Amino acid sequence: MKKVFPCGHRGRGQHCHRCAQEVAADRKKVEERAEERADKVAWEASFAADPIDLRDLPDRALVRKARQILAAIAGGEDYTRFRGKRLSLDRGVISVPLGQRYRLLFRDGEGGLRPIACMSHETYNGSLRPGMGS
Repeated sequence: MKKVFPCGHRGRGQHCHRCAQEVAADRKKVEERAEERADKVAWEASFAADPIDLRDLPDRALVRKARQILAAIAGGEDYTRFRGKRLSLDRGVISVPLGQRYRLLFRDGEGGLRPIACMSHETYNGSLRPGMGS
């Protein structure tokens, strides 16, 4: 015979299994949210170690790619390996593409290449190449 538990559910046994299952699901959701928050805090903290601001990049894959390129160039890799090119108007500035929409900019100086900015291709065209922007 089924009995009515204090929660209002009906069933057999010593306690309401339905409520126990709901509590376990709620506990799992809380743990997942805590993990997501910790991951987000760690991700935000990782930007402090970057030589230039990469927060404007739209997704984590581009940030990882930018960090890989920055580390490789800082380690002595040639910028042409990443399809980097010198600007025609200012030969001391080197542009390295991050996909189709973003660029890493470096200044060629006495100590080698120094990262100066990360920007969208639209901003790059408008601010660095006179006559090309709107």
